[in-house]
Amino acid sequence: MRLDKIDRIMTYAFPVILVLLGIIYYYVNPSLQGHPIQCPWRVLTGTLCPACGSQRALNALVHGNIGQALSYNYFFVLSIPYAAVAVLVSWYNFGHRLDGLKRIVFHPTVLKAYVVLFCIWWIARNLFSL
Repeated sequence: MRLDKIDRIMTYAFPVILVLLGIIYYYVNPSLQGHPIQCPWRVLTGTLCPACGSQRALNALVHGNIGQALSYNYFFVLSIPYAAVAVLVSWYNFGHRLDGLKRIVFHPTVLKAYVVLFCIWWIARNLFSL
């Protein structure tokens, strides 16, 4: 399958997937004991991975509780705007009006900074119980 075709499919499929995930996380509370999806990293090592708490944060966000979402995973919540812009400039850049923003979002320095922040978050959340 060509990349262009995948991009066209995702242009329509992504919002549907997003809405479905929102509905699922509105009704399914990952904070409840016995939730079937657990972090394999945490199960194996006992430490938090950078994404631990993302499901609970998403549940809190769809219920409009930003403070609680931040308490579960700061990095996940603060990464949402960057991820949203990355999706916007990749799949919804009709007429190439967002090309300047796309160059910024996917600039090697920005991507490297994101990876460095991701690693710092991973270390800091385990050292300081964040």
